[in-house]
Amino acid sequence: MSARRTKVAKKTKSQAPRKGRPPKAEVGLSFSDLEIPVKPLLTKEQEARAGTQVQLALSRLAELLPRHPLGYRRFLARMHEVVVGGGLMFSWLSLRESMAADLKKAVRNLNRAESLGERDPAGATRAFERGVKILRTYPLDPETLYQWSREVGNASVPRGVLSTLPRLQKVERLLRRVLDVLEEARDQLVLPNFRLVLKEVFRYHPTGMRRSDLFQEGVLGLHKAVFRYDPTRSTRFSTYATYWIRQAIRKSLIDKSRLIRVPQAVQEALRKSDSHLAPDEADRVRRIMSETMLFSAGESEDSNDRNSFVVKDPSAPELGEELHVGVIPRAVSDALDGLSTREREVLQRRFGLGGERPQTLEEIGIRMNLSRERIRQIERHALRQLRQPQFANLLRDFQY
Repeated sequence: MSARRTKVAKKTKSQAPRKGRPPKAEVGLSFSDLEIPVKPLLTKEQEARAGTQVQLALSRLAELLPRHPLGYRRFLARMHEVVVGGGLMFSWLSLRESMAADLKKAVRNLNRAESLGERDPAGATRAFERGVKILRTYPLDPETLYQWSREVGNASVPRGVLSTLPRLQKVERLLRRVLDVLEEARDQLVLPNFRLVLKEVFRYHPTGMRRSDLFQEGVLGLHKAVFRYDPTRSTRFSTYATYWIRQAIRKSLIDKSRLIRVPQAVQEALRKSDSHLAPDEADRVRRIMSETMLFSAGESEDSNDRNSFVVKDPSAPELGEELHVGVIPRAVSDALDGLSTREREVLQRRFGLGGERPQTLEEIGIRMNLSRERIRQIERHALRQLRQPQFANLLRDFQY
């Protein structure tokens, strides 16, 4: 009995951390081009508390966003886009038939509130709330709700009649405060689970993407899990998030690893015995998948488990650094000078020509206080102008 007790004691002593060594939770993880912070894991109670804060903040944003002047107009722009034939959000699928009438009512109430203005603040507020009541019937998915709220919260509210109403000024302050609470609670769930993303990344042997890119895709899935996590179901967050992380990684491998993208639905149809694809079509897709070269840039972590390919057109001339940083930007700038100020700004934001990241039509519309459809029309007209001979000749030498 004493010998057994001594053996157990030795084993426990060997598992104790050595002096001077940092705890495992504080050790950072890194790829060659990516530094990953690691935070201590949360307890079940801490996860439930953070998840509850996220859900409460999202429900609060759903109330505040349409009450913000910019948020109100953001709803109107998206509804107008759907009415004129744009893409329909899944959460609005059952409301499409009544959307045109609701859009007219919401616009009428907004105009009514602006016309009353300072001479009748109470009446302006009532008219505005009637429009908000209509918009509240159009729910947003959590990611869209957060994205719109963040855009509205970071944008400067244009001075106008509505911005002077005390109640709407309070909405603006509350929106920013709720966003801060949401982002803090989100980080409490995201940062400790980076190791979970890393674990899922190393389950795969990617032949068309870097592992650091897969990690970024997994983090996107982790964020999606944060917005959808329901702590009342007594499920650990890591258990729930694993599904979304795997889904994001697998989807990125399907969509981004090959030179020719084969949609995920088509690949899944090929695996079924009762596929709806015709035999000739199925054979053609299989041939594309088997013959398509996988892209890979190679990095130190992946050098042992995947191949690297360099794809090059032998007929293309070598392009020096001066061409990319000097000649081409000057030619693009000269071509844009022939456009109007608004068209030039739209193209610079859309394609990241000013050194910033490319922006979506919705983001540009928020910045310029225009609808997404109007931004799309301006972009189309500007590109049509650039195809005219006087502009196209400036860029023809650089088309490769």
